[in-house]
Amino acid sequence: MKTFIYVRNRMARFFSKSDIDEFKECFSFYARQRHIVNVEELKIIMRSLGYSPTIVELQTYYKKYQKEGKIDFATFLDIMHEHSQNEKCQEELVAAFQSHDIQRRGYVNASEVKNILTQFGEKLNKREVDALFREAKIQPNGQVKYADFIKTLLTPAPDY
Repeated sequence: MKTFIYVRNRMARFFSKSDIDEFKECFSFYARQRHIVNVEELKIIMRSLGYSPTIVELQTYYKKYQKEGKIDFATFLDIMHEHSQNEKCQEELVAAFQSHDIQRRGYVNASEVKNILTQFGEKLNKREVDALFREAKIQPNGQVKYADFIKTLLTPAPDY
């Protein structure tokens, strides 16, 4: 209990009490040994909390923060703080879509989104884009309401 109070006080300047409680609940659920013991556990916990670290970022965090192959909750909060300073996922996606929404209607052409997803960054193949469009209920030749599409993109996939 003393450790948790210390952790809460130390991180209170970065996260709200409700954030810390949410992190603790998720950490306790997935870190069955009360420690994160591998990169996969770190990935599941962070993505379950709505963050989107890359595999390289996860490996870097694990290597940097693990002690004897383990990451405790206090250290996990340090990782979350570091990552939250770097990840501005939603803002970046909105800005990217707005750059293609010249008339500022909140919509872009699905064909344009498909082209971007298959040609730039971490490229998706046609099948992956089609699956993403199905999940977001987007017609291949229709319009994409990007606020809703971003919400779909940032919702963690169930791991069952």
